[in-house]
Amino acid sequence: MRKISIIRMSLIVAVVACLLCAGMQLYSLNGESFDLSDTEMRVVVSGSMDGEPREEYDIETIPVGSMVFIHKVPEGPKYDFYHSLEIGDVVTFHYRNPVTRENMVVTHRIVDISDVNGDLEFTMAGDSIRDDPTNGSVQVVYASSDQMIGKVVGVSPTLGDLATFLSSANGKAILIGLFASILAVIWVGPVIFKTLSKWESERMSRKERD
Repeated sequence: MRKISIIRMSLIVAVVACLLCAGMQLYSLNGESFDLSDTEMRVVVSGSMDGEPREEYDIETIPVGSMVFIHKVPEGPKYDFYHSLEIGDVVTFHYRNPVTRENMVVTHRIVDISDVNGDLEFTMAGDSIRDDPTNGSVQVVYASSDQMIGKVVGVSPTLGDLATFLSSANGKAILIGLFASILAVIWVGPVIFKTLSKWESERMSRKERD
């Protein structure tokens, strides 16, 4: 029984340690905040931001498949949010493609900010697109349009890969198996050990009588 208790305690300590590490990583990715109430997480599926790293900015690049942490535009007064944005910030916004008429959610970098009759005009472009001198594609969003979803404050390729894998059939099966294994060790293990100890004790008693 003591051996099982040690195994159970070791497993609990390992889980707590993993949770602490995950918590600190989450704190960093969420703009050094544990408050996720105004955060949205999305996985980037295109390579438009997978260009040459911009080391002068907080968000240097976003590899395809990365998970991004987005501080959403507040539901109340939005003046402070929009006026806090700067050239080089990466934002996520709703956009309607003028050619295909497709409604999309886009994550691109702000390349210009203008005041147009008191309304802020944000011009955005993907890093890989800006790296191509033959491609002048940009998107324009106004503060008054409510197209903006929020500002990207963290990027994690690892969490993006993990989220994509866990959403697959194989990932779901492995996740279920992992939880079942943990429950088995914590709850079923002691029962099995107790039963085996009882059998061993009875076997030794019979041996002594013989």
